[in-house]
Amino acid sequence: MAVVVTVSAILTYCYQFVTTSSFFALKHLIITGADKHEQERIIGLCGLRRGQNLVALKLNQIRTRLEKDPWIRSARVERMLPDTLHISVIREEPCAIVRAEKLYYMNKWGEIFKEVDPGEPVDFPVVTGLADLGSEAGEQLREVASFIQILKTQKGGPISFVNLSEIHIDNTRHFSVYFKGIPAEIQMGLPGLKIQLAKLYKLVKHLRKTGKIREANRIDLQYAGGAVVSFRSGYLTGGEG
Repeated sequence: MAVVVTVSAILTYCYQFVTTSSFFALKHLIITGADKHEQERIIGLCGLRRGQNLVALKLNQIRTRLEKDPWIRSARVERMLPDTLHISVIREEPCAIVRAEKLYYMNKWGEIFKEVDPGEPVDFPVVTGLADLGSEAGEQLREVASFIQILKTQKGGPISFVNLSEIHIDNTRHFSVYFKGIPAEIQMGLPGLKIQLAKLYKLVKHLRKTGKIREANRIDLQYAGGAVVSFRSGYLTGGEG
């Protein structure tokens, strides 16, 4: 018993010494995965201050506090003894704004992660047609996000992510796409998106070459043999590829 009490006392003294010693005072904070403005916000979220004892910090609490912030997808917090704390974050990156009962940010996985607050950036494609954000909407948004990721692989031109304006989801698991500079509504189905986009590139190139792009009212890509274009003058045209 005497040995146990002595060892416990020694360990308690050592713990108190380590957790109060100025040798382990926080002097350096390394934050990765965030720009300078975001780093300042992260410091505020953590409640960190210079001189805090590094050993006494509860790293799990700091990580949990960070991950409660909607802009932070995940965080990692590590001690680098004797005086440095390393925080690594993965930020949420919006790829579209979903308009339902309110406006929400959607990430590249089709997940809603935050309501859009006043003053926050809104220069993103808009997803419309959803009355609510139930389970069915989640599946539709994942498919829309996949379509957006395909567009992001394109280097440029009229059919690209930078020119994507709106994606409208209807009740039949089809959607309409609108691009800047193309007045036509572009109707697509969820299966075979890459094939439909390949047809769209060829078709838009042809319409621009023939000077008919401004006359196009609707382009329907949901045909195995080609596409159908409706012009403002009222006639239709179809063709292979």
